[in-house]
Amino acid sequence: MADRALTVVVPDRIWATERPVWFSGVRLRARTTVVRLDDGGLLIHSPAPPTDARAAELRALGPVRWLVIPNGFHHLGTPAAAACFPDARVIGPASAASKNPALRIDVDIADAAFGAHLPEVEALPLTGVPFLDETVLYHRPTQTLLGADLVLTADADDHWTWRWAARVTGCYQRVRVPPDVKKRVADKAAAARAVRAILDRPAKRLIVAHAAIIEDGWRDRLAEAWRLVGVDV
Repeated sequence: MADRALTVVVPDRIWATERPVWFSGVRLRARTTVVRLDDGGLLIHSPAPPTDARAAELRALGPVRWLVIPNGFHHLGTPAAAACFPDARVIGPASAASKNPALRIDVDIADAAFGAHLPEVEALPLTGVPFLDETVLYHRPTQTLLGADLVLTADADDHWTWRWAARVTGCYQRVRVPPDVKKRVADKAAAARAVRAILDRPAKRLIVAHAAIIEDGWRDRLAEAWRLVGVDV
C-alpha cells in the first residue's frame, strides 16, 4: 500500500492521508492530517516524509507553517518534512527529541506559550501516561480533535497482519486503547481527568493515527476504551 492521496475531511480546512507502517510485526495504516489555519497557513499533524508530488500538493493548499509531533513516537517522518519545508516550525514533546537525534523541536508542545503561537488550537495533554507522552489537539473552528495513539482500531481495509492481531487483542472493529499503552497507564486518576477534558470538548470528530476517522458516537467509544483499562471516565 503506497501513500494514499489527500482526502477531504472538512472542506477547505482539513485533509488526511494514510501510509503503511510496520510495528511489532503487523502493518498498520498511519494517518497524517493537514489543517488549514485561519491565517491560510498549514499545520501538518504527525508528518510523513513527503514525496515531491505530496510536497507540491501541500504547497498548492497553502504555506506549511507548523509540523506537529503528537507524542513520543510519531516523530520519524518529521526530520524529512522539516527539510522539505524549512520555514515550518516544529512542535512536539521533549521525549521525541530524546529518541531522535535528527529531530529539531522549535516549540515544546507542553509549553504554556503554545496558545500564543496557535490561538485557534487547544492543547490537551494525556497526563498519567508518560510512556506515550501524547497531547491531543482541539481545533476550535472545525470542532475537530487530533490525536495519534489515544485509541486505535482495525477494520476490513487493514492489512491481514493487523486484522489478525486486532482480533487477538480485542481491537478489531472496536475502538480500544493500544495494547502497548494500556499496560503503561501510570496514574489512572490523572488519565481520567485528561480523558474527561477531551470528552468535554464540543467536537464533531476524533482523528487518530491508526483508525478510521471517528464521528458518530465518538464520545461513547472513546470513554468505553479507557474504562476498559480501569480509567474512570
